Amino acid sequence: MYGVAGSGPLTTGIEGRLERVVDESLVTRHVGGKGVFATPSMIMLMELAAHRSVEGHLPEGQTTVGYEVCVRHLASVEPGEAITVTSLLKEVRDNRLLFEVTCTHDGQLVGSGTHKRAIVPAFS
Repeated sequence: MYGVAGSGPLTTGIEGRLERVVDESLVTRHVGGKGVFATPSMIMLMELAAHRSVEGHLPEGQTTVGYEVCVRHLASVEPGEAITVTSLLKEVRDNRLLFEVTCTHDGQLVGSGTHKRAIVPAFS
């Protein structure tokens, strides 16, 4: 089991949450108009929420890297609108972590799925 002093062990149930306004850096424009929230941006934020949720539970010198994402992008979000991205650690198996991830806008599900990360040595 992983853990560091003061942060508690790395166990299932750890949650992550990011709130963000969809800005120009998160938009795809090939759809025309002002564009919409891009799927790769949603995935990036899901990965970030998962990573940040567990980073304080890892031993010094360790980090996580994503190695699998399986999500569906279900609804559009326009630039200037707020989204909430959440992660929930569902499984810890050796150095492998499985998260459920979601993205919502005004209570509507925008995207959901799973994300896997591995605990690895950080570069110094």
